Amino acid sequence: MMNNLTAFLTRLQTFNPRLVKQEAPIKADSKEMKSIDAYDITRETHYYDSFSYKSELRVLKDMALIDLLALDKERIGLQLAQLNKIKDRFKELWENYHQHYHDYHKDYKASYPFSIKLDTLFIVHNLQGDNADVEVTAQFVEDLADSIKLRESFLKELIWDVEAVMEKQEPVANESLNSGEEISQPENKSPKQEAPTQVNRYPTFKEGAANQLYSILKPYFIAEDHFKLENLLLNNQTPESPLVFRDNGNKLADAFKQLYDARLIVGCQLIDLEKWIAPKFLYLRNDGEQREFSDGYLNGMISTKSRPCKSPILKIEQQDNNFFILPVSRNKK
Repeated sequence: MMNNLTAFLTRLQTFNPRLVKQEAPIKADSKEMKSIDAYDITRETHYYDSFSYKSELRVLKDMALIDLLALDKERIGLQLAQLNKIKDRFKELWENYHQHYHDYHKDYKASYPFSIKLDTLFIVHNLQGDNADVEVTAQFVEDLADSIKLRESFLKELIWDVEAVMEKQEPVANESLNSGEEISQPENKSPKQEAPTQVNRYPTFKEGAANQLYSILKPYFIAEDHFKLENLLLNNQTPESPLVFRDNGNKLADAFKQLYDARLIVGCQLIDLEKWIAPKFLYLRNDGEQREFSDGYLNGMISTKSRPCKSPILKIEQQDNNFFILPVSRNKK
């Protein structure tokens, strides 16, 4: 009973980093190389040659939904509450991830997985001790983020599917008690079907802010995307395909967060800003590979109280009623 749901949730919450041999400089500024043990979790992302992992999660998620559909509404509600608890643990993991993210350091301490509480929030195999002679490379940290994004996305898909099923289920108690009576209340009077209050959930830039932001962001995009970026910021015209920010994603997220905190972006909540950014942008990770944003990834950088970006691309100065969005010189390390 519920074997498929159990299999999905177990796989979703189990991380299996491998220990692999890698070549690394003997010292930071040395060209001489040495062989090291390092963590690798590439196969548990949906990049490179690891598409089978994504397919596995998709199948397990679909089978888990079949298990849930066999339950009555009350038990579905109980299972949904458990799913949301797992979603909250992913949110906590994102907060920890961003608190310990390094912008420039090539490697992390061996204690990194414990610092972000990966081992206490989820099941992790093959972890070595804090003092183990094993490297936590920047690539592993980036791949770990990709793996978390993938897992979180399938969990949210299952939650959305379950919520949709619950919304479609009609209450039948009154019908059974009054089987000979017609139900006079039309369907379109259901509270859930009433038109919601119109609220502007899209980011609105204070006059002049979008132009100044565009000038700052422009060098981080290829020339072919400049017009699309300008249209997005000034006219909220969504590009046909995501625009690639050619640097770490935390820098772009920090730029929008600074404008929001300075009230140069209004008309939406932080969660709306995150949802606005996610489908419109990609970013480049350290090895030059394009990566997607996700709700949880952005939430950790924008809405939580994690440490601020160590290498922001802009700063905001305000004097009286004037504001200036200024570029920050790129650090060269």
